[in-house]
Parts: sequence; structure tokens; C-alpha cells
Amino acid sequence: MKRTPNATPSNSPAAPARGRLARRLSMQTSALALASCAAFSVQPALAQGDDVIVVTAQKREQNLQEVPITINVLGEEALEDRNIQSFNDYAFALPAVTFFGVGPGQNEVFFRGLSDGGNGNPSGTAPSAAIYLDEQPVTTIGSNLDIQVYDVARIEALSGPQSTLFGASSQTGTLRIVTNAPDTSAFDAGADLSGHTVSEGGQGFSVEGFVNIPLTDRIALRLVGWHVENAGYVDNVAATRTFSRNGQVVDNAPFVEEDFNTEEKSGARAALGIDLGENWTATIRAIYQDQKAEGVFDHDPEDVGDLLVERFFDDSYSDEFVQLSGTIEGKVGSLDLAYSGSFLDRDTRYVNDYSEYAEYSSLIDYYTCDYAYSYVSYAYVFSNCNDPRIQFENDNAFERQTHEFRVLTDQDRRLRALAGFFFDRQEQDYLFAYRIPEIKPGFAISFSDGTPPDTYFSTDQVRVDKQLAGFGEVEYDLTDAITATFGYRYSVTRASLDGFVGTVFSTSPAVNVETKDTKSLFKGNLTYQVNDDILAYATFSQGFRPGGANRIATTNIPLTYEPDTVNNYEVGWKTTLFDNRLRFNGAGFFMTWSDIQFTRFDPAESQLGLTNNAGDARAIGVEVDFAAQLNEGLTLSGGFVVLDAELTESFTQSVTAPLGTPPDAPDGTTLPFAPTFKGSLSARYEKPLGSFTGFAQADASYTGATFNDLFVTSRDEQEAYALLNVSTGVEGENWSMSLFLSNVTDKRAEIYRNATDFDSRITTNRPRTLGVTLGYRY
Repeated sequence: MKRTPNATPSNSPAAPARGRLARRLSMQTSALALASCAAFSVQPALAQGDDVIVVTAQKREQNLQEVPITINVLGEEALEDRNIQSFNDYAFALPAVTFFGVGPGQNEVFFRGLSDGGNGNPSGTAPSAAIYLDEQPVTTIGSNLDIQVYDVARIEALSGPQSTLFGASSQTGTLRIVTNAPDTSAFDAGADLSGHTVSEGGQGFSVEGFVNIPLTDRIALRLVGWHVENAGYVDNVAATRTFSRNGQVVDNAPFVEEDFNTEEKSGARAALGIDLGENWTATIRAIYQDQKAEGVFDHDPEDVGDLLVERFFDDSYSDEFVQLSGTIEGKVGSLDLAYSGSFLDRDTRYVNDYSEYAEYSSLIDYYTCDYAYSYVSYAYVFSNCNDPRIQFENDNAFERQTHEFRVLTDQDRRLRALAGFFFDRQEQDYLFAYRIPEIKPGFAISFSDGTPPDTYFSTDQVRVDKQLAGFGEVEYDLTDAITATFGYRYSVTRASLDGFVGTVFSTSPAVNVETKDTKSLFKGNLTYQVNDDILAYATFSQGFRPGGANRIATTNIPLTYEPDTVNNYEVGWKTTLFDNRLRFNGAGFFMTWSDIQFTRFDPAESQLGLTNNAGDARAIGVEVDFAAQLNEGLTLSGGFVVLDAELTESFTQSVTAPLGTPPDAPDGTTLPFAPTFKGSLSARYEKPLGSFTGFAQADASYTGATFNDLFVTSRDEQEAYALLNVSTGVEGENWSMSLFLSNVTDKRAEIYRNATDFDSRITTNRPRTLGVTLGYRY
């Protein structure tokens, strides 16, 4: 069954000059040229005939082949054909994107290997790559918004700094999820039902549906809903543990369970599109999702066994959010105007077994044992110890509002401009509670509202980040074939941290600090349209992360840290060859990263994770993507990144380290989560079978070896891995049925060697999974 795109592609031949193409696109799209929400369906390989692939990576609709940016695109049809439903699915398929995490909704994203290792601590650095849902940035530290991928127009991965148009945290790249817009032209509806079973695991299913209703010739309503239950595949096995210092022996009998890492995800989306007349339109959206996961999504193959762990408390994760947004677009004279505003309200909660820390740190003995100072041994002597097991809770209340106004000048002119203002405010109210259920009387914290009664260490703080910016880009056609672009953004950012952290032994002074930074960012581009089918470009662009505040200051680490900056030098090409049967795009890049913000927990420095500006790094690489129509039924698409990313300045966390002490990360150290090669390849074959169409598809991805940390004494190498998914099925006029086999080779990918909880677990992917999907379109 063929999907119907949500807009009709242009069928006019491509013009040789970039300026003339922009003018033609402007006339075809009229006032909607500014709307990133009303976009074309992008095909998985090459569009047929003279159709163009349209993206909105530069805040306006443009032909992909005319945009001088490296963009990996997964369109609606590609997302369906690849059975992509969640973040992990599309992250594996996008060569420019690397990531690490510990489960659904708990990942950090990187582009082009510029990674500080991440931290996941809301008191630490902001992410270096931005994630957008329609018009709103939804980037969160260590907790990506894992929206269900259904009825999504496309996912765009924009490599390299995008900060002149997208602002803070679009430092190394931007990931954009663009949902389908309401359509007044026709009624449309569909539903999909899928079931799966996991090798050595359980069973799961998903139910999804949408309906597009033209209420009048000027108003349309689009409704989408989903419920997903993903099967577990990790077993929590029976175990006992003896804590070496206090002799306590415990077992995990109440928590033993097979396939205990299950996930549920339910949600709905509504969008109302209104033609206001006189070239003005409005779109109002509301999105809700509730995601819950039990257990852990890592295993301990080295100490326990394949897909096995030993957990001594319950582990769970929940993530509930509501996003409300609206856009208004129209024309005033020859100017296209657009306003977009969004509000996000999100609550997440982690509960994790943290018992390994009781073995790691002797401080726990003070909370679980009687103790007295011995003048014989000149040390504390412990006796009458309780069970020292620890449970960690992290409650986050996250609110974000954004407002943007843009104006686009007449695209029929030789000199064209895009300008706008942007405001962003995000507030994160978070409570960390480290609990010992058998804590000794009198040692639990009692001075923090909302802290569980058995908490020995707590962080109760509010972080607020604000951004106010003006931005613009000016394009000028030097000739019919050569266009120069200049971009600029001026940002004022503020970050504040308010609250306290401490124990009954030591409560740090309540922090209440605010930082303010201003940042000017530049972009320059020269584009040469060689002919109708070949474009070449050279770009300089900048990206940044704003500064921030630490929870405390130490002798070596100040209370505040500075912004860090990426400079990107890039040359690229875009080609459409052999009568539009081959698309071959690529770029070579050199990126420098200065004053790197680095967050690390170092007990020798502080019992808190703190952030410092660590030094400099660089990345050199080549990015390629292609799509080919090999014959009438066979398409091939893919891409890869070849990368070399390393420190260019040695880094030592303690500035008072004795002379001659080796640096924590010497010059030349490979950056974490930066594979030297990552690639993906997809092949699809379709053949008419009477009144039906049969298909077979294979999707492969490869991620090279990476490191899980920057510090050479504490990091491990994560093995390279290759994944293969296959599917086959048949499509009728308005129905489809497919059979899929994911992770055909049953590979255990090393997504993250987790040292955060002081043991050696490895986050891995889902084992071999067999499933069937039934689809219907009205």
C-alpha cells in the first residue's frame, strides 16, 4: 500500500540558478513557505521523475538538493518501511548521530563525534545537540523526549553547528521531528496493529491510528493515537551479596523476575489547521504521552551472564508530558511572516537500585552502623550494622516555553533575507534522594520538603535557563549560479541554580546563583550551482552552549562555568544524476571545540558532580549519503561518516595536582562516543503480484568501537557492532501486511558500558525479534 504524501511535490524542472529555484518554490508554497510543520513527505530513496524532496532545515521550505547543509532525512514512507517507532530505531539509522543511554527516554545525542561524554546530571552541562519537536526545542539533559514515531512527516538530522538559526545547544547538530499537519483537501484515516515476540524474552504489541477530517473547506482536524507495550528480555536473577566492611548478607528474592525490563507508551496528538483568509493560516497542536518502563535495559554478561543482572531493589522510569503549540503564518505585502509558540510540561521519575555504592564508599557505614572513635587505632570503629542497601530516586518537573517570530523577504529578488527573534525559558525542579531503608535513627534528612524519610543525601534544586536572541540570514545571488549567504545570531543567556544539597553531617550552603552571558555567532556560505544536477558549497558556522552554575565551588572549580564554542569549516556537494535516479551528497568537515564544558563526579574533589571548562578538541571527517533507483523495483539508500575526534589540549581536573602528575586526559585522547566509522544501508525491492504489490526490505547499520569516558584511567572501550533488520510483505489498494525480523544476527550491541552505578553493566539493544504488522488506510 502506498502512502499519500501530505503535500503535492513540485513537478517543474529544476532551474540552474539557486536564486531562480528559490523564487519558484516561493510561488508554489505561498504563505506556507515559513511553516516547518507543513512539509512534504520525503521518500526513503530517490523521488521519481521531477519530484523534489522538500525540507525545512533553514526555517523555510526548500529543495533538499539546494540546501547547503549535510542533512540525513527519514521521510514518512521510510519510517514506515523500516518499522521505526522509537528513538533507538531512528538513531541507529542516522549515520551522523551517535548516542548513549541506559534505557527508553534516558539518552544523550551527539553529532560528528564532538562529545564530552555526557553526564545526565541536571546540575551539569546542557547537551551539545538539540532535539526539536515541530517548532520547539525539547532538549533535556540525559533525558531525550522519546516520542512515539507515528504519523510523522519526517525526521531531519542536521549535521554541524546550527546555532545561528536554532540557538543554544544546536552546537554540533540538530535533530528535528516534524509531525504531519492537518489537510483540508480530503478525508484520510488509517490504523496499524503490530505484535512481536523477542528471542529469550516476552511478547508485545502496538495499536496506532490517525484520522484527518476536513471540517470545512478552510478548517481541518488531525487526530492521532497510540498504545505500545514492548516486551522485556533481561532477567533479574536470584543472588546474595555480602558487604565486605560490615559483614551484612542480603538477598534479592523479592525482586527476582524474568523479562522484567518492559515498557509501555500511550499517547495522543491533535492538530487543528485554519485558513484565516487573506493569505493567513493558523495551526494549533496538542500532544500528550505517558511512558513507563520497569527494570533495567542493561545486562552484566561478564559477571552474571547474557541478558542477566542482579538487582536488589526495584528499578523503574516514568515520563509524562504535554506539549501545546501554535503557529500563525501569513503575508504582509511581499513579506512572509510567521509566529510560533510552544509550551512543554514534563514530569519524569527514576527509581534505581544503587546498592553497589554501599560497597564502594565507606561513608555509608556512618548511616548504617553504630560507631565510636578508638584512641587505640586512631580511627572510627563500627558495630551493630544494618542492611546498607541504597535506592536512588530522581523526580523532575520540567517546564519550557518558546516563542519565535520570523519574517522572510520576497524570494523573487536577488537579495533575500530571513530574520527573527526567539525567546526560550526552561525550568527544571528536581529532587535527588539517596535512600537507605534501614538507616540508623537520627541520620536521615529531615529538613527538605518532599524528601523520603529514609534519605541520607539529597539535592533539592531549581535550575532555570533563559535565552533571548535575534537572528538573521541574508542571501545574495552574485551571479545566476553563485550565491553568498551571511548569518548572524546575538544571544543573551541566563542560567540560575537555587536550592540546597547535603546530608545530616554536612549541608552545603544553599546555592542561589545566576550567570549571564552574551554570545555572537556567525555563519558564512558560498554556494555554486554547477549545473541543474550538481551543487558545491563551502561553509563556516558556529555553535555554542551557554554557561551555567555549579552546586558548590571548590579550590579548583569555580561556582560558575563559561560557554563553550564550536567552529565548523565544511565543504560539500549535492548531486542528482542519471535522470534523477541517483542522489549522491556529501561533505568534508573540520571542527574545533574550545573551552569544553565537562561535568564529572570526582570524590577527591567533591562529593558532587561539578562542571569545569576542560580545554580544546577537534574533529575531522567525511559524511556521505546516497539514494539510487537501481531498476524499476529496487532502491538502495544509505550513508556513512568517517571520523577522527580527539583532544588538542591535555586536561587535568585538579589544578593543584603535583608537578609531573599525568593528565586525566592527555592531548590526543579520542573523544568518547566518537566511532571512527558509522554507516547504514537500506535496500528495498517491490514487485507487482496481480492486483497487489509484494516487497522485501533489508536495513543494516554499523557503529565502530567507542570509549565510554574521557578520562583514560576510568574509561572502557565499547565494541563495534553491526545490526540487521529484514521485512517482507504485501500491499493492497488500502491495506498492508508485513512480517519483520529485527536484529537478525541476535547481536548484543554495546550502547553504553555503565559505570554510573559503580558496576559494569552494559546497555544493549533488543535481541532478535519476530513480528507482524497489519495496516489499513481509508
